Amino acid sequence: MHQSGTISIKRHENVLSDVELPPSKSHLIRWLLLAAQTEGKVRLSGVKGASDDSITMLKAIQQLGVNIDIESDSWTVHGVGPHGFQVPLNPIQANNSGTSFRLLGVALTRIGEPVIVDGDQSLRERFWHPFWDSLRVISKLENNSLPVTIKGPIVVRNITLDVSRTSQYLSALLLSMPALEKPIELSIEGSPVSQRHASLSFDLAALCGSENKLEKTILKPWNCQAPSNVEIPPDASHIAFWKLYENLHNCTLNIPTVNDEDALGAEILFNLDFKIKQKISLRDANDLITPLAASMAIGGGGEITNVAHARHKETNRIEKTVELLSYFSIKATATKDGLIVEGGQSPVKPSLKVPTFGDHRMQMTAVVLASKVGADIEGGELHRVSFPKFLDFFTHDVRSVHPND
Repeated sequence: MHQSGTISIKRHENVLSDVELPPSKSHLIRWLLLAAQTEGKVRLSGVKGASDDSITMLKAIQQLGVNIDIESDSWTVHGVGPHGFQVPLNPIQANNSGTSFRLLGVALTRIGEPVIVDGDQSLRERFWHPFWDSLRVISKLENNSLPVTIKGPIVVRNITLDVSRTSQYLSALLLSMPALEKPIELSIEGSPVSQRHASLSFDLAALCGSENKLEKTILKPWNCQAPSNVEIPPDASHIAFWKLYENLHNCTLNIPTVNDEDALGAEILFNLDFKIKQKISLRDANDLITPLAASMAIGGGGEITNVAHARHKETNRIEKTVELLSYFSIKATATKDGLIVEGGQSPVKPSLKVPTFGDHRMQMTAVVLASKVGADIEGGELHRVSFPKFLDFFTHDVRSVHPND
């Protein structure tokens, strides 16, 4: 659904001044799972404009028998405790959300009955990982792809965890420990990436009663009791698109403030001077790679490093960032673990429709670039994965949306 359609964007004549950020889906998805395991009500505030990925998690939790009251800017979760999940009547649909799938995949093992989980084509293509073999709870189908059937309980007590591509499997185990009776000992392999997201999981779990620590290799069961009121912070990673807009249009936007501790690695954007050449590590913020590369190209250029794990997102974000930028006549070179970008470049209106490879951050980068030069862009609904209101800021520049192209 998200990948269909073409957006026609014309050159932006009236520069923006006030913009918004969506609620952090990293926070919201985790809090939904924690609230569902709590005995009693948990009110999640600040959810207005929630991403489609967050809605995916919401609907999955509802399918498991958890009642959620929906209001304009809050969701109140009526938690069922660690053992209250019910067998869903229909397959769980994870859509494009890798985070929802990974966290839910482990949580579903607590039910003890078979549960089918599926996703869209993008998630099917990036589904498999040795982690699932080690749990022994998931049945592999043709080509190791979704849909799969998950049936718990988890009986293994020693698990080898490769953290070189993602930290989400560690988060998935931690956030499901309330339903387990015995500890799990971890053998960690690979150089860890996205540690800010792993730290987020441990920090939120601690607020709910967990004594587990990120630096420890044993996860112990804990009683989950989330606070009765939780405020979801804005998603700081989307500041990268507004920084790109500022660089393109030589303006200053009023961007909502995000605390450093809630920025999950995106706080590196707060003090960057794009006018100078620089070397930037994105080990803990791989989602920034595409808009950041575009900003560096317009500014002083430089190198993006420590982001090899970006090859395993919705698309290979290293190679596809190079390809996307080339449609706007912007040059970048892929390296083993990042990009080298020439500075002092200016986007040129593409002569062809711009592909976005089923990746919402590619699409949003293309939209911002098109606000300077105009373009026809594939993936008319992709932004909804993380920022449903994004195109609202370009309303006067969207000439048309062709849903069946």
